[in-house]
Amino acid sequence: MTKVIIVRHCQAEGNLKRFFQGSIDTDITYLGKKQIEKVAELLSKEPIEVMCSSPKKRAFKTAEGIDLYHELPIQTDDEIVEIDAGDWEGVLLTDIEKQYPEQMDNWRNDPANFHAPNGESMAQVYERVKKALLRIVSENKDKTICIVSHGCAIKNMMCFAHGWEVKDIKEVPLGTNTSVNVVEFDDHLKPTILIENYTEHIINA
Repeated sequence: MTKVIIVRHCQAEGNLKRFFQGSIDTDITYLGKKQIEKVAELLSKEPIEVMCSSPKKRAFKTAEGIDLYHELPIQTDDEIVEIDAGDWEGVLLTDIEKQYPEQMDNWRNDPANFHAPNGESMAQVYERVKKALLRIVSENKDKTICIVSHGCAIKNMMCFAHGWEVKDIKEVPLGTNTSVNVVEFDDHLKPTILIENYTEHIINA
């Protein structure tokens, strides 16, 4: 069995200031640093053998914090980055609601049919992260892997882990910053979810 611990990055500037981060490389906040400490402590006793992270600063710094207890090389992977939101990148959510009401409604209520203007569709993100997850697992069979990624990217990973297609992604909850998911893969790369959106460690962060 291969165990994959999937962690959403800590709070970053876009989460705090309420703009769409997407592929923008935003820095982490003061609260984000505290969240990293909490999730790192939570995972300190896990027998992690592989550390993999999105190269974006908010994810990589989260991975660095977790890795303080494990001292592993952090492998960055461009295929587990956040959705490329095109024209929404860096735009306040309140402004997006005014400028793109139909697409914002899709984002919130019909995410399977969301397509960022001049960016990625949800279906493209699903296929991208599904392939990346299966590749990472197949390259590290029978190990414990920690993957640090982003909200929408992880939502798609977990949709796949449930055995669902992208059409069912609305059923997958969006995890908060540093929420933890644990998925086990058998020798045939079939996933089983053990933990979904664990957040007890950051209640008082």
